Amino acid sequence: MRLKYYLFASLLCLGSTSCKDFLDTEPTNFIAPNYSTVGELETALAGVYDVLGSQAMYGDVVPYWLNVSTDIEYTNTGQANTTAYIYTPADAQITNFWKTLYQGIYRANLLLAVVDNPNIAEAARNRIKGQAMFLRAYYYFLLVSNYGDVPLLLTATPSISDVNVPRTPQKEVYEMIIRDMTEAEGLVEEVAGAGSEGGISYGGRISRSAVQGILARVNLTMAGFPLRDASRYAEALTWARIVKNSGKHALNPDYTDIFIKYAKDQYDVRESIWEIEFYGNNTGAFSEYTYYIGARGGIRNPADREKGISGGSVLATRKLFDLYEKDLANTDLPQASPDLRRDWNIAPFTYAGNPAVYTPNNDIWRRTLGKWRREYEVVSPKDISTSPQNFPILRYADILLMIAEAENEIAGPTAEAYDAINEVRRRGYGLMLPNPPKPDVQADLPGGMGQEDFRQAIKDERAREFCFEAIRRPDLIRWGNFVGDMKAYMAWALTNGAVQGHVLAQTNISERNLLLPIPTYDMSLNKSLTQNPGY
Repeated sequence: MRLKYYLFASLLCLGSTSCKDFLDTEPTNFIAPNYSTVGELETALAGVYDVLGSQAMYGDVVPYWLNVSTDIEYTNTGQANTTAYIYTPADAQITNFWKTLYQGIYRANLLLAVVDNPNIAEAARNRIKGQAMFLRAYYYFLLVSNYGDVPLLLTATPSISDVNVPRTPQKEVYEMIIRDMTEAEGLVEEVAGAGSEGGISYGGRISRSAVQGILARVNLTMAGFPLRDASRYAEALTWARIVKNSGKHALNPDYTDIFIKYAKDQYDVRESIWEIEFYGNNTGAFSEYTYYIGARGGIRNPADREKGISGGSVLATRKLFDLYEKDLANTDLPQASPDLRRDWNIAPFTYAGNPAVYTPNNDIWRRTLGKWRREYEVVSPKDISTSPQNFPILRYADILLMIAEAENEIAGPTAEAYDAINEVRRRGYGLMLPNPPKPDVQADLPGGMGQEDFRQAIKDERAREFCFEAIRRPDLIRWGNFVGDMKAYMAWALTNGAVQGHVLAQTNISERNLLLPIPTYDMSLNKSLTQNPGY
């Protein structure tokens, strides 16, 4: 897809092996570049953004290696690796994830050290400062939520005499994240729309709404495991309400169109508030692509390049399929669902041959991810193993479901909580379309639910709405029963048609998988690092 930053920070290292960052080498000298123009600051900012789309981040590791195996999705490779929760401190994916996050932090630190230059217009430098502050905080959010206590490094010139930096307790890291994101919220631009002149019209750049929405997510995470700070529910609700009440966002009436737009290189910042930019077809100088769509996920298509080749190795579980309501009145199609999301997210077919032939797939356990469909891609020719489709980090549907969840935890299933979750459900059932296929369908949750039943309804709705978007594992962890839920799912699956290969990840999972191990390489350089339990 289009990238708004084609410039890269030439003064910053771009390769993980050559970058002399403060965690991966023993430093001998640190010289922060002196950016003196807005253009130079923007170039540096491009380097801070750049890590998001790398293979070690959202290009592969985050959506696939770390999040493909839950109770609603799995990979059929059968390999005993990171996707099956076989974590080791020497694991390449886990090590590169850590290194890349700190690479982004280092780049942000370099920029933040010089951004307050009085010779540069204040509005321009504040806008750049806000984005850099937010991205650094977001990288720390990914670190602390995956590795637990981590070294907190906030300067461009770390000590060259003491490279042994201890891990900072999670609570302090989260406090820094909240502090920096809150400051950044007042510096970045609004999205285009009512009440703002100009503004950001695409989801690849950090907007004020993106900061507010991620602040809601961070607070909701802090309210759950392991911090269990219940006061954060109110903070999450406040930030999510700000996004909703801004009037700048709304659900796309057509759920499928969200993902068709990712393929067609179109933006809808009202729904897709923040997304990772991918572009190109693995040829030429400017390409940053995802392996998640193509080599990994997508509707299985082994041969037809024009249609878009996919290995089809990311699949839905039977549990996810069953979470969508069945249309019991439809005797002609007993497996039909009034929830239109199901047969979009879970492809009921594959492609065979070249040219590709639509081939129905009636095996519920072997239906592939259908959410991103390569046939809609506009980049030509299509690469055989990568895709330029953008990946969402924050959609407006999440704002609504965070409102429902936080409100329920504070006061139970209030009218506001019902309205928020029902809005998502009505869109899912097609009731926002100009011509709903079933205009009389009952999409709303039943009234009078208790807090626990409503809590479960939110968990199920998040599965239906955000499957395959790298959200389920973090959700299960913060809800506090990750291992128990995965083991319970395994027992259910094996009595409902699954074979051992479908539950390989659940077989391996244990309490240690609540956190990733600290990489061996970094522990060899930083003698103050300690290892997480179980490794």
